[in-house]
Amino acid sequence: MRDHHRNRRIRAMRSEEPAEAIAARAEALRPFLGRSGEERMRALRRLLRAERRAAGTGLGYDAIRHAALRRLLAEPGQPPAVSPTGDPSASARGAAGGRA
Repeated sequence: MRDHHRNRRIRAMRSEEPAEAIAARAEALRPFLGRSGEERMRALRRLLRAERRAAGTGLGYDAIRHAALRRLLAEPGQPPAVSPTGDPSASARGAAGGRA
């Protein structure tokens, strides 16, 4: 690579603060999650699975949407997240014997 290409850098600029964008996206998603707690949890888990798949492939991933879904999942009044093993006391990432 030539030296003059090293000086070129991609510059990014945020048009708004991430916290504000996440809060706005969470509010926009809220009406589509269902009315009952069970419907809401099912919808959130489905949408989060889709975001994780998108993050893994790089196709259609939206970091703001992912953060908004996680924020909605963590809201007070939500039942605790259940790990893939079915143990509500173990998180998916921190469970013994899980992936590191």
